[in-house]
Amino acid sequence: MSSEIVPPQESIEIDVCWVADPTHGAPQVRCERLKLPVQATVADALSAANRPELGIGLANGSLSAAVFGEAVTLQSPLYMGDRVELLARLEADPKHSRARRAEVQRQRRGDVRWQRR
Repeated sequence: MSSEIVPPQESIEIDVCWVADPTHGAPQVRCERLKLPVQATVADALSAANRPELGIGLANGSLSAAVFGEAVTLQSPLYMGDRVELLARLEADPKHSRARRAEVQRQRRGDVRWQRR
């Protein structure tokens, strides 16, 4: 068995993904791979991406940041292989939207079994 000493990592590679502004047609997801220092945070990734519109969106609250779908702050640390996602706010709560659609369908069918009392 070899007792090789593995040097510590000096940098990490991460992806920053966002939905591009749909000026001509449907919105498209854009991803950019970045190489950052080991101690990098979400804020470091955004500044390295050099996309001012993303920073503005985070500052004014129209975007939020997540790593693999889990909400993070700008001070959250990043690790090798992380995917930083910049997400737009939800227009409506999906749970409430689903309940409204179900209620409309019940009324159309005249189904009284599941109507709220």
